[in-house]
Amino acid sequence: MTTVKKLKLIFLMMLFVVAFASCKQNKTNNDTSKAEGDYVRLFAQDRPSGQPFVFNMPIDKGLDNLELTDSGNEELDSNELVLGISLANSHIAVPIKYLSGFEVANLVIGDDNFLLTYCPLVGSARVFNGKINGTKSGFDFGRGLKDNNLLIIDRETKSVWNQLSGKAIEGKLKGKHLSPVASIQSTWGFWKAKYPTTKVAINKDTSNAAFPEEVLQKRYYNTWMPGKKRPNNSEHQIQNLGLGIDLGSLAIFFPLETLFEGNSPLIYKQKNEEVYVHFDSSGLTAWAEDKKGGMIPSTIVYDWAWNNFYPNTIVFKK
Repeated sequence: MTTVKKLKLIFLMMLFVVAFASCKQNKTNNDTSKAEGDYVRLFAQDRPSGQPFVFNMPIDKGLDNLELTDSGNEELDSNELVLGISLANSHIAVPIKYLSGFEVANLVIGDDNFLLTYCPLVGSARVFNGKINGTKSGFDFGRGLKDNNLLIIDRETKSVWNQLSGKAIEGKLKGKHLSPVASIQSTWGFWKAKYPTTKVAINKDTSNAAFPEEVLQKRYYNTWMPGKKRPNNSEHQIQNLGLGIDLGSLAIFFPLETLFEGNSPLIYKQKNEEVYVHFDSSGLTAWAEDKKGGMIPSTIVYDWAWNNFYPNTIVFKK
């Protein structure tokens, strides 16, 4: 075979390889719900304030090794944030600094499984039932956003869930909702004073954190608006924060600054709903209860973020 023929043959083989790779890539690009390995393909943002597009969203493993310890064994600043869960026989505080490195954590207490989430961009920490259809699933962190809010992936079906709405936006369970668990996001000083015997959920192994640099930084409330530079962790502002409550047929938002001007609790009546909103300015916190004293799932969040997911929400005004 002459040199010219050899070159032509090599050139044709290269064209075939490129064409095959291109066809394979195009086939993948047309599948917007494909889950494979450690990524999920979907339409979402890949960064804060970014425009959504179809891409392979990487998945980072959620935190699984939280351990409970007595409060005296963990040094916490009285003003740093914790996510508090009040159970029938115990109270648990999860320092936000541990969640900030993972944003998604799985906590097992006896037969109960909890999904713990924290989205620093919207200022919100939420707790959900960690079981799907009665089966323990486990959840991971997606490196993507919907309206600048956290995305979560369940390990059972690889469905993608949004934190603020608790709704699956992609995958086998699309359209379904996670079951929220009542919790309180507050300062450590407030939570410990309210529940002196509280346990603290800690994590000493941060080797698999999605954002390892965040783990040891004390978390306070920040104020961030889409399109602006993300603030550092030393800021302690509340002008955009409020308590959001989704009652199914009714969504309500209570600005913290407005609440703090009155006396706790605030009794709010709207339609056939009666909600008792408790708050504490020193603990920078608020939570909701029904008239029997049962805690109602709610979340502290920035107003603009809540409005993104609940555009018809009622905003409380004095």
